[in-house]
Order: sequence, then C-alpha cells, then structure tokens
Amino acid sequence: MPRTPSARPWWKRSAVIGPAAAVVLAAVMIQQTTFLGAGEEISSAEGSSTEEAAELARENYESSVLAGLLEEPVPLTDLAAAAEGDPVKAGEQYGRHEAEGKPYSYAVTASGTVTEGEFGEIGLEIDGMPDGMDVGIAVPPFGSSTALRDYGLDVQYGDFENQIAYQRVAIELNALAAEDAYGRTSPDELLGSEVTVIGAITWSSTTGGDVSHVSILPVSIEVDG
Repeated sequence: MPRTPSARPWWKRSAVIGPAAAVVLAAVMIQQTTFLGAGEEISSAEGSSTEEAAELARENYESSVLAGLLEEPVPLTDLAAAAEGDPVKAGEQYGRHEAEGKPYSYAVTASGTVTEGEFGEIGLEIDGMPDGMDVGIAVPPFGSSTALRDYGLDVQYGDFENQIAYQRVAIELNALAAEDAYGRTSPDELLGSEVTVIGAITWSSTTGGDVSHVSILPVSIEVDG
C-alpha cells in the first residue's frame, strides 16, 4: 500500500537530521572505504547498491517489517525476565537474529510513563522490569539502530554489495518507523503522558556486561486515555 505524503515532520528538518545522518554515514564509510590507485574506478554496481537497498526497505516496510512487529509483540517485562534468565532460550523462543553469535532482536510492547531520557531517547517508567534495568524510547532521527532490520527482514550482510548498502536498509527502515511513531509530534509533548509503545529492541549490552538499559525503536506510540 503506498504511503500518503504528509507535511514534513519536525525531525526531518535539515538542522535536525543532517548532523545525525552525517555521523552515521561517515562512520560506515570509513569502515568500508576502498582507497583507489591511479586509474582505478568504483564499479557502477557499487555506486547503485545503496539506492537498491533503500528501495528494498521501502518495498518491505509495511508488508513485512511493520506487519510483523504489530502482529504479536512480546510484553517487554516478560521478555526482560526471560532474557535475563536465559538469553539464548529467550532468543530462540521470541527473537530473530542476523546470524549465529549475533544478538537477538525482538518485537515488544510496553506501557508506562514518559520521562526525560538519555541522549537520543525519552525515558519510559515501567512497572515490573528487573531491578537495575531501565527503558528508553528512541527519538528521531533513529540513525543506525539495526533492530528493525534484524527482526523484520530475512537479510544478511552477504546479500549486499557492501556494509554501506546493508546499513542503508536499516537507516531507511528507521526513517519510515520514525514517521509512523512520531509524525509531527515532538517527544517533549509526550513527557508525563501514559503511553503504549510497540517497537523493536536488540538485547545486548554496550559495555559487554549484563543488560541494564533497553532502547525501544518504536513504530507506534499511543497516548493512553
């Protein structure tokens, strides 16, 4: 189903999305840069692969990614308890991942009170989370999170020309999700509200230890009441 054009959301302003996108793309490009000698050229396939990846994301967002997330999301409190006890078993039961050894991503739902959050997030106070574990909801632009791609699409790095194209799938999906979740609503407008959110998470620790923070990349945020 084609997406209906709407007024440009606040987070799509160039002053908001430009610096964030530049940081994401610069990091990926540095990792994947091929330094050419005299007379060498980049192939046309390499040059077109990122747009083909973006098109794949756009074509499959509603029918595969969004539909899969909305079909049967797991309550985050239940998932957190299961993953804290046995992350492998929880992943096999509820999650999906790119390949063996990679962290699992999940479709989750959670209800709580919106609070101030960490950089790039608003906080979500939820009853029933494990002690010492807090929750955030990503705010636009979502940048390079791969949770939507890894849960919603059956693709792997080897399916693409390079890492830049593979990451472009995630970035394009994230942009579509941001529009669905927030539209023209600023995250600040949600502070203090009771909300129900549906989205994707990746169960992993940025420090390599126990998971103490969960970041939901939302596709839907509904204000309760």
